[in-house]
Amino acid sequence: MKNTGRPWDAYRLGPVILRTRISDHLHTILLNASNKIRKSKKLKLKNDYRKNLAGNLTEEYNFNNAFSPQAEKIVDEELIWLAQNYTKTCSELTFRKFTIQKKNIVILKPGWVNFMKPGEWNPSHTHTGSISCVLFLKVPEEIELENKQSELSNKSNTPTAGRLEFTYGENIGFTPTGSLRVPKEKDIYFFPARLNHMVYPFKSNVERVSVSFNFADRTYAETILEGNGEAAWD
Repeated sequence: MKNTGRPWDAYRLGPVILRTRISDHLHTILLNASNKIRKSKKLKLKNDYRKNLAGNLTEEYNFNNAFSPQAEKIVDEELIWLAQNYTKTCSELTFRKFTIQKKNIVILKPGWVNFMKPGEWNPSHTHTGSISCVLFLKVPEEIELENKQSELSNKSNTPTAGRLEFTYGENIGFTPTGSLRVPKEKDIYFFPARLNHMVYPFKSNVERVSVSFNFADRTYAETILEGNGEAAWD
């Protein structure tokens, strides 16, 4: 039977997840700021952000006082530009007016950095704000090799060592309820802040470094006193 002449339209339903890349300059700024915190006993203590986050990690720090004014301006400009383009992409894909003007997008400070070590993980959680992003500063290749070579993962039909997963909706058949992503250095993902996501642990004796920021429409952000980063439940 041929499909000649008949309509064949498919429609997507659900949240939009956008993957793109950060610039080399932004990567360097964020990595330098992350290492600056780590090397300072004062900042390590003052910027410890674990009580605000869902992660089961030993090192999670916010970026307060980690950037020079010039570096922070560069960070804000690139991330806000990317977030605005995310809203534009959502509008194009859904045929709805989701676009937020660049001037109205604000970052809910502070952003934070995660130094993830073997056996650590991030349980299913959501973020504050309207839009969130996660980006990867350092991704050792040993982590993904676990999924291909380790006895635990290489025979599984769902290898997940160190992977990022977004989940949404009910399992009603013909409908994916999860999206597993393989983190790569300089990749950045944008998604609705209330979308559940998680990061699986790995066993390799290496360390992965990731960063997150939350965004909001300015009118919404003005009603928020503090944009605490994550919540494992409502």
